[in-house]
Amino acid sequence: VTLLPLPDQLNLSTCCAHKINMVRSITFLLPALALSFTPAPLPRRQIHQLVSSGPNHLFSSTEEAQQSDATVALPHDEQYTFKMGESVQYWLDYQPESTDGAENLRNAAARAIQQAGADARARLYWSYHLARATFFAGQGAAAVLNYRLFDSSKSDSSSPPSSGSSYDLNLLDNDDVSDAAPETPLATGGFDVLFNFIGSIFPEAVATWEQDWVAIKDGKFSVPYDMRQGVRSRQVNPFYLADQSRRYIKEARSILTRRNRRLDSDIGAKPADDDSFPYPDYYKNNFHFQSDGWFSKDSAKVYDSSTETLFLGRQDAMQRLCLYSMSSWAKEQGVSGGGEGLKMLEVACGTGRLNAFVRDNYSAAEMVASDLSKFYLEEAKGHAERWEKFAKREDRNKKIGKFSVLQAAAEELPFEDNSLDVVFNVYMFHEMPTEARRKSAMEMARVVKPGGLVVWVDSVQKGDRPSLDDSLANFQYLNESHYPSHLVEDVPKLFVEAGLECFEKHAASTSKSLSFVKPKAKAKKEEEAF
Repeated sequence: VTLLPLPDQLNLSTCCAHKINMVRSITFLLPALALSFTPAPLPRRQIHQLVSSGPNHLFSSTEEAQQSDATVALPHDEQYTFKMGESVQYWLDYQPESTDGAENLRNAAARAIQQAGADARARLYWSYHLARATFFAGQGAAAVLNYRLFDSSKSDSSSPPSSGSSYDLNLLDNDDVSDAAPETPLATGGFDVLFNFIGSIFPEAVATWEQDWVAIKDGKFSVPYDMRQGVRSRQVNPFYLADQSRRYIKEARSILTRRNRRLDSDIGAKPADDDSFPYPDYYKNNFHFQSDGWFSKDSAKVYDSSTETLFLGRQDAMQRLCLYSMSSWAKEQGVSGGGEGLKMLEVACGTGRLNAFVRDNYSAAEMVASDLSKFYLEEAKGHAERWEKFAKREDRNKKIGKFSVLQAAAEELPFEDNSLDVVFNVYMFHEMPTEARRKSAMEMARVVKPGGLVVWVDSVQKGDRPSLDDSLANFQYLNESHYPSHLVEDVPKLFVEAGLECFEKHAASTSKSLSFVKPKAKAKKEEEAF
């Protein structure tokens, strides 16, 4: 969709005139935040005009541009021997039940309420997620209003970028009818059009939570620990929530401003002058146009809130896809309760929120959380400490494995060959150039033990959800220069060529999980060869 000023029908006075209640307004305004990040796709001819236009071009190399434009058999995953989870076909076929937003919202709410009435655990799960969704919807609405009131006139997409900008999205405003971007709801529609749009987003969130809840009931993993904490969880602490909203609204305003004015000076990030760590060049970018990229404490503290707002609270459930394959593998390997004796590594752990969920299910395992950002590693330590305190309160006798953090690049993991039982990675590949993805897959395969498990989770690719194929590439315009090549990357090939065998595939909304095991026989032959 194209970023344009919100139509006059959306101002507060009109909402009041139409007697729209506050809850409905908050629910409605959320998609405007997500929509404002994604302009209409560039025609291929114009994309290639940008490939070699300067240091901030859309693709990092001509190879990536050609890869994104290549004709390929999609999805790649079907060519391999993955055991397909039921979720793969469900999301392949997924469509909103109706074209009417109000009907979709009613149906989704009815499903959620019905699920919540099953038992006490179900009430806990569903009340938690619906409350979070309401919070994120309100937070998103406040951020949009704040931006529209104070910043949009300074950074409207109709304003020309600087003459030196190589990130020139005004190429969209061409007169070539054959290449013209399609009109969008924001350009032509009012409240009813956008209310129908949110009617497709909320049901998808409910469907994601339904899948997550079924996995919990089936014993794949436990009810996430922060739901079990009750009033002790910071997720319900009003002071924490107020601080997160303050941070998010400020950050969203900055992101929208950068994204809309599109200056070269708004693209890129760099570490402090006294930080001598050898960061890869591709990492020195402010992905999502977030302030400071990955190089500040403020960035780390607002990240989870920012992404969960965009996903209406379903990101946690999508990341928990990695636990599906872990559960299957653990059963096959006869892993003891709590994962005692296991050595696990999360590559690119970010804030460590998912890491705490994994430890909650494999509490006795030794865990290393690695990342390139020392600021995000500090957040990961905070999540680990909060989980450990909760785990001891819940069960004083629970054995808790050693936890450590490590600043390291995925392309050069500082571990011995065949030294780890489980390696998992979430949402990293789509921000890497192709060669870095290949090296990372090689490294994960190298360090995992024979018989060990590697789990990869990232955005769905073309072919995983055909109904989204035409719109997925829009994410690149949120300063995600490697996303187009990610959409067509043959990810299984990277891991298979590194010596792994396919295990399972799962999907949840706009995320997918692929898992691999290291064959024992091949590892034994390699040892004999030496």
